[in-house]
Amino acid sequence: MFILGLMDLRLHEPRQIGEEDLAEAAPKVRALVLERLEQIWTTVAPHVDGTLAELDGRVDPRFVEAGIRVLDRLSRLYRLDAPMAQEKSTGVVIDSRVLVEGKLAEIEARMNLGG
Repeated sequence: MFILGLMDLRLHEPRQIGEEDLAEAAPKVRALVLERLEQIWTTVAPHVDGTLAELDGRVDPRFVEAGIRVLDRLSRLYRLDAPMAQEKSTGVVIDSRVLVEGKLAEIEARMNLGG
């Protein structure tokens, strides 16, 4: 009986999500997350903007904290914490190896002068 149960488990392997699946689903999942965060914000907003306080005079700080978390997640979803994109490239290509080699040579020269 135990063996039969074990065999049943093998027949129903959990689904696997590969990197390609993640890349393909990312825009849909991002939209779903945005929709759900907006739903949460709709619930939280009266506690944050004071609308609810006008009605009963109380604000629940837990809702304010939830609102802060929603805003934080929204800003990360829109990548507001990432650096702004640089202006269009001027077409000048800089080889970083040359820059690093130059800095290393400069440091070595200073070390040789000091030692």
